[in-house]
Amino acid sequence: MKLFLNFLLASTLLLTSCDSDDDTTNTDSLSTLTDLNGETGLSYDESLSKWTDLKTDNGRSYIYQTDIISFTGDGSTTEIKVLDNSVVSRVYQSFTINGETGERTITDTYSENEAALGTNQEGAAPLTIDELYNSCASEYLVVDQENNMIYLQTEVNGLLTLCGFTPNNCADDCFTGISIKAFDWIN
Repeated sequence: MKLFLNFLLASTLLLTSCDSDDDTTNTDSLSTLTDLNGETGLSYDESLSKWTDLKTDNGRSYIYQTDIISFTGDGSTTEIKVLDNSVVSRVYQSFTINGETGERTITDTYSENEAALGTNQEGAAPLTIDELYNSCASEYLVVDQENNMIYLQTEVNGLLTLCGFTPNNCADDCFTGISIKAFDWIN
């Protein structure tokens, strides 16, 4: 039986950034915040260790989804399928949400197989969860802490669900990083 984990984020986040005069790469105060604890109390290092254990227990094949929604009601979902630790497909849908009914209207879609991975610009990058952990540590947990709010969240079982930052002086759709909405093992 497949275990389905649905990760709902506390706030709506978008993987774009706002224009800001703040320096997000001030090398004088950069350090990797791998000891930063998320809401579950797990640090990045603990989450990565648990992810390694989860792969040992469940295999290296899975599907995960990202869901990005703007305050304007526009958004997208990208589903990445990984078999034996290699990305084999990416499916993308963009949509508009009706503010009154909450209904989604699909505005664009594509499906990429292994041979065509990355040929479309839109959507989350075709990365494994391992690669997302690497990006989290090397790109998002190293930003200037004085000018950015840094986020790290994991599921209770340890799986990374959110890693990124928002510049302090940005109001709407400013999150840059990784946001995993749903995850399922493939047996």
